[in-house]
Amino acid sequence: MKELITAERAPAMPQRNSISEAAVKTEKAPLCLPEWKVAGIFSSHMVLQRERPITIWGWSRHTGAVVTGVWGEETVSAAVDETGRFELVFQPRAASFAPSRMTVASAYGSDTFEDVLSGDVWVVGGQSNAELALAPCLGDTPEIAQTLREDHPFRLFTQTQAYAVECKQFYHEPARDVINPEWRWQRPGPEAAKSFSAIGYYFARLLTEHVPVPVGVVMMCAGGACLRELMPLELAHERGYTEGANMPAGGYYNTLIAPLLGLQFKGQLFFQGESEGIWKEMALAYDGDLAAFVADERQRFGFNFSFYNVQLSSYREECDAHFQHLYWVRSRQLMALEQIPNSYLAVSRDLGSRPEDADFAHSPHKYPLAQRLAALALAGDYGVGGLDAAYSPLPLSAVRRGGEAVVTFRCVNGGLSTLDAAPPAGFSVLDAAGAQIPVQARITASDTVCVQLPEGMDIAEVHFAMTNMAYAAQGNLCGGSGLPAPAFALPLQND
Repeated sequence: MKELITAERAPAMPQRNSISEAAVKTEKAPLCLPEWKVAGIFSSHMVLQRERPITIWGWSRHTGAVVTGVWGEETVSAAVDETGRFELVFQPRAASFAPSRMTVASAYGSDTFEDVLSGDVWVVGGQSNAELALAPCLGDTPEIAQTLREDHPFRLFTQTQAYAVECKQFYHEPARDVINPEWRWQRPGPEAAKSFSAIGYYFARLLTEHVPVPVGVVMMCAGGACLRELMPLELAHERGYTEGANMPAGGYYNTLIAPLLGLQFKGQLFFQGESEGIWKEMALAYDGDLAAFVADERQRFGFNFSFYNVQLSSYREECDAHFQHLYWVRSRQLMALEQIPNSYLAVSRDLGSRPEDADFAHSPHKYPLAQRLAALALAGDYGVGGLDAAYSPLPLSAVRRGGEAVVTFRCVNGGLSTLDAAPPAGFSVLDAAGAQIPVQARITASDTVCVQLPEGMDIAEVHFAMTNMAYAAQGNLCGGSGLPAPAFALPLQND
């Protein structure tokens, strides 16, 4: 896992400025085309997205050669174009647990893929808490640890930060194909499962318990990754970033995302933002950067996939030495919910590392987070359950009325409450000088909290759980389902 960048070791805040056209030009190396190669994202045991046309692509140096694909009873063909690329397009098909065979062949080579399923594909993006493997998390779920079987109806495709960071040849130019030829789709047996993303594994298992559809999960995450490393270089430049922190800007896009362009999938789970918490300026820009990242990714993949974001967990006292501005990132993650269409937010601030956990920054408590993500996805993408029950209570506005701020919420699922049955804790206000001042609050209606305002002060914002450590003790407000309210910073409006 990527070594943490501490506040002491952090590089200077990357400059956000205009980039000249000359500065972004990179010289393109000539392609060394293979005799025959099907893209590495396709292999035996894969899941292909149901109910959409499926493109299988690859490369050959033999321009004009005819390539034929056979999937079940369907046969398609295409020619290798002048760039050396071929694309076979199969018709949409319904979900099926019946394993099928696919053959892709030309006069210069052929590949046969067994155990191919048609279902829903999900990708997991972000940094180390998205990449965190299942193995250290199984202590929370001993019953799952005993049932890591290959016959579960989902499949896994692993990509790793540790390999990507060594591929320096792709730091400045997108890789054409999956960078590790050993990466393949796998059944979810013990070895494959334990090294896979914990969030991704738990999510797939929960999803297939509720919907009769095979599921495939692809990892597109990298420990320590900043948004400017996950986004394409040109977008990083548009956002004003000239460099990365762990590798050059655009580096993880080039190695882990670009090779998959063309893949069809249903949605993305995303857990990222700790690295932006090192710098306040970057934390405050996070909502705009994330919205631009998602919009660009949707444009490049060519469809409006569902986006399920995670509001960052708490990271014990040690956090302040590493990520001093996490609470600002959390507030911007909530703001991004309104800027990104077809997006959802799972709150995880109460699921951070506990005193007895070995790692302060990588909580092993990923199963309840996967439950929250799965509940949102089941409601949002499958119509199973309701969004009101799946969501944490979401703040709408804070309005001054007399000596109080009236904060209203939606998705309260029967009414606001507190996790410990005590009065609401964790509210504060931001004065004109930028200081946070703790204040008292009370629940006055099923969807309303009234916050006491200090007398004689110019108050700019109402805050909740705006501390790096934001466990239940630092913010106990919840909805009727028991899900904690997100950390937030709302501008105070006049009535």
